[in-house]
Amino acid sequence: MNDLEISYENKVRKILKDVIIPKFPEIQVLESKVVADIIICRNGDEPKLFFLEIKHYSYSKNRIGFGSKGKVTFQPEILLVRPEYFEKYMRWVFFKENDPSYYVLSNEDCCNYIMGKTIDINKQNNFKDGLYRDTTPFSEHEFIQWLIEWLKS
Repeated sequence: MNDLEISYENKVRKILKDVIIPKFPEIQVLESKVVADIIICRNGDEPKLFFLEIKHYSYSKNRIGFGSKGKVTFQPEILLVRPEYFEKYMRWVFFKENDPSYYVLSNEDCCNYIMGKTIDINKQNNFKDGLYRDTTPFSEHEFIQWLIEWLKS
């Protein structure tokens, strides 16, 4: 994860801390990033886990990478195996430099933008930047509203 991706992750964490948790105290956000960049716990009568993966288009590298070459890591494995829980409770939030929009995709949507159409642990996996063209962007306010509804699901 590079500095820009970390800043986007921190931006989403700040929204969760400053906007979501004060309204919904049953929500907790974990610091650990073993499974996804952000793990959100909803406590109460129907506890659930939600996962957010933060990605951005790197102009310097001209790609949106995921996973690690030569290793079995969570991101590629989740997109390959497609476990039902992750299909429902994991979302990918994409950013672009100099663009304040939030682009939210499901695992299924992400699979439509895999370079070379296959995921392979022996190569660097990337998403096509066409996802920005094809996905309706959210403003920060719209993203917050989407996030609230998703966490209530």
